[in-house]
Amino acid sequence: MSMTTAEKIAYVQALADDPEATNALVTAYLTKAKAAIFARMYPTGNRPETVTDVRERYEVQQCDLALRYFMRRGGEGEKGHNENGINRQYGSVNDEDILMEIMQVVRL
Repeated sequence: MSMTTAEKIAYVQALADDPEATNALVTAYLTKAKAAIFARMYPTGNRPETVTDVRERYEVQQCDLALRYFMRRGGEGEKGHNENGINRQYGSVNDEDILMEIMQVVRL
């Protein structure tokens, strides 16, 4: 069963556990994640006009990407960050670990 937008927002907010994860901000990141998934699914830009949302099987990946975008805000593109004695190293900044689960759509 497909997740509603409200359910996706609640999912990301629950995992973020941050009062700054407002509905508007999470919605923006869900939209960005959807665009990344569509770019992976339709690399030549051949997405049919009838496809307006990610497939049900990729909804969790959409939420995971949105959560990652939220958690990295302010440090986009950084491979590491050190502040006040806290050192963070990111294994990937291109989200390939999540996007590799997305299959390209091939039409004959």
